[in-house]
Amino acid sequence: MKRPIDINKLISREGKRPSETAIGKPVYLNKKKRIEAAADREANEEPTAVENIQWIKAGNVIKNGEAGTSHKASGTNIAVHAQKNRSKFRFDWNAEDDTTGEDGPVVGRKVKVAARKSPETLEEFYMGKHWSQKTLDEMSERDWRILREDYHIETKGGSIQHPLRNWTETSSIPMEIVDIIETKLKYLEPTPIQRATIPNVLDGRDFVGIAATGSGKTLAFLIPPLCQLNKTPPLNDFTKMDGPSALILAPTRELAQQIEAEANKVVKFLHRPTKVVSLVGGHSIEEISYSLSHGCDILVATPGRLIDCLESNILVLRQVRTLILDEADRMIDFGFEDQLTTILTRTGSVKGRQTMMFTATMSSTIERIANGYLNKPAYIRVGSQDTKAQIKQIVQYLPSEEQRFSKLCRDVLPRFGSPVMIFINYKRTADWLATKFSSETRYRVTTLHGSKSQEQREHSLNLLRSGKADIMIATDVAGRGIDIPNVSLVVNFQMCTSFESYIHRIGRTGRAGKSGCALTFLTERDDPKVVEELFHYVKTTDTEGINDVEPSVRQKFHLGRNQLQPIVH
Repeated sequence: MKRPIDINKLISREGKRPSETAIGKPVYLNKKKRIEAAADREANEEPTAVENIQWIKAGNVIKNGEAGTSHKASGTNIAVHAQKNRSKFRFDWNAEDDTTGEDGPVVGRKVKVAARKSPETLEEFYMGKHWSQKTLDEMSERDWRILREDYHIETKGGSIQHPLRNWTETSSIPMEIVDIIETKLKYLEPTPIQRATIPNVLDGRDFVGIAATGSGKTLAFLIPPLCQLNKTPPLNDFTKMDGPSALILAPTRELAQQIEAEANKVVKFLHRPTKVVSLVGGHSIEEISYSLSHGCDILVATPGRLIDCLESNILVLRQVRTLILDEADRMIDFGFEDQLTTILTRTGSVKGRQTMMFTATMSSTIERIANGYLNKPAYIRVGSQDTKAQIKQIVQYLPSEEQRFSKLCRDVLPRFGSPVMIFINYKRTADWLATKFSSETRYRVTTLHGSKSQEQREHSLNLLRSGKADIMIATDVAGRGIDIPNVSLVVNFQMCTSFESYIHRIGRTGRAGKSGCALTFLTERDDPKVVEELFHYVKTTDTEGINDVEPSVRQKFHLGRNQLQPIVH
């Protein structure tokens, strides 16, 4: 590169004409002339190393001694190129010294467009995959928390195991039993209570489960003893006299027989011979003694009948490894607390016995029994809000029985399919209603109350389940633990005397994720405190805005008003 002109020569005027002076009068040059002037300057300069690199990248090969010629041949192009790059800071280095040519940027400048396809993919982009799309090893504590929230599972007691995601993933249930559940019984996914119960009881830990009726509790407490029996040899002539390995207590005969039927659905497919026996009222001691003479693996019994067999010495409880109290709160309501204490005491000598309690409501008595006879149990509550939301509750005031019967036949029953359950408080009301339906309508009716024998009860239930009867009229004996599929409507023809019975009555519908309806008739004879509890419950569980309490009910029982009265001085 040439040296700059000496400043003295530029400013000197000696011996020169004004036109030859280095610095003359300023002249404005248009764009074309500026480009030509730049080209003349570039023609007189040697190309730099950086310019050679740029030309090589552009596809031009510069040979030794030809640089000046190439530039002169395309002076205009050089000028344009020089003007575009004039503001760039140039380093005097060789091309081989450039170490950034093949490296990409550290941070991308553009957001991935794939995240904008749909709300689901957008959520996945920011929040990650849903727990159901992850493998078991990929599950984080946040994923388990979301799973529990999805199924309304609440836990207490410490060291609680994670819920089941499916039947097979943890390999905790033998494949033989899994195959029966999925292929024979067609239960492809565990229910929430099954997800929460099974992992926490398979290791023998004591357990308290709180869940609404119709939530799948029966299979939840049947699977653990079946898994235990799967590891033991079948009964022989010596072990069959030692009593059952699993003992299940239920408050009513109907519920006990229902549990027996559910257990037989599984055990009849097992490779290991497994026998299930029920002890309920209505059968003679001789019949019970004969059924127990061949031994049993699982015994289902009501507390009173079991005490009778123990006192008659036709049954021993030497090897009970699993004791299950189903509907424990109902057994307390029926006055079975002393019998439960006796049974728990007699089985308490069995080393390593596991005790499980299942209840719909947690009372102080249940908690006292749990604290006294259970060893550091796990407490699991599966929210019954889902079940409540499936039931539409309607409350009306109709004092006359004739008015209520007319209302049912004219406006209510034509809108609902069978089966329908109508609850009453007295058996004479059941007989009166059955006569009215038989003589004035075409509905096929059956009744169920405490005065019926065991065979008559079973016959009534089978009529309703098989579709040979459209309506069952029953007392509270059918209000708990009885599973009749697809009940579309429950009618409280007479309001029960306790609010808890109301919960169990309407629980006959809206089961297993299906919707249902509960209609309640009130009269002036109903207890205002129970009605007030009913009103509060109907309002607090109305998450969908479908429940209805008629204005006549509010007016008659003064519901929904401000309880604070003004003070007059």
